[in-house]
Amino acid sequence: SWQAYADQLTNQGIAKAAVYGHDGSEWAKSAGNSATGAEAQKLLQHMSSNGTSQITYGGQSFITLRNADGQVFYGKQGAGGITAAKSGKALVVGVYDQNLQPGQCNNAVENL
Repeated sequence: SWQAYADQLTNQGIAKAAVYGHDGSEWAKSAGNSATGAEAQKLLQHMSSNGTSQITYGGQSFITLRNADGQVFYGKQGAGGITAAKSGKALVVGVYDQNLQPGQCNNAVENL
């Protein structure tokens, strides 16, 4: 199931994880992740337009660190941040806090 993918991310220390379809439909989400399909859709649009503005996910506002190829997005908020990676079928999102290094989140999300 898709839920196993979200669980795999949180088992690696990622605070909040989710998997969405390319239309923003929610396929799986970790406990405590309040993000909406509408936020996922806006994130997908932000990625495809190579946007540089702030983006909101799960009610948190993230500044764009890297968004160059439409496939991978890195954002930052305080000591935490967000990584989103687009695959052939899905958008995988991981939100990390101060307990995880950004690179660990990037690797986990991008390698899923």
